[in-house]
Amino acid sequence: QYPINARLWTKIKAHIVCGIIWICSLTIPIALIVIDKDDVQFNYLQYYCIYSFSAEVWTIWRSVLGGLASVVPNIIVIVTTTWLIVKAVRVTNRAGDKIKWQGLMTVIATAVVYCLSVLPVGLFHILGKFIKDPMLYVQFW
Repeated sequence: QYPINARLWTKIKAHIVCGIIWICSLTIPIALIVIDKDDVQFNYLQYYCIYSFSAEVWTIWRSVLGGLASVVPNIIVIVTTTWLIVKAVRVTNRAGDKIKWQGLMTVIATAVVYCLSVLPVGLFHILGKFIKDPMLYVQFW
């Protein structure tokens, strides 16, 4: 009755998936430190930390890392949404029922709103190498 039931997952599988997600979330901060560790500026008066992106390698890496951080989540949302819709259609067809369009439209609307909401930030990251003033890039955040 429930096609993606969590009982099918063991603790080990869940820990592996959580570990992979945790490691993936560290890629950008680690890349920031590995590429140019002297580029980090701390301000203890206002209590913040900025990456200046002053090294020459950042002209390409900023767009690549920002593009990956913007594109990969959208691809995951689109693939997962499609997979859930296909799974729901199969389950309802197997049970002899009709699919509930309200649930289907909710899933699609959520995916579309998410993808559209992160589009401006994604474009800003991908096209960030064309920004002449480096402080504009920092102030965007």
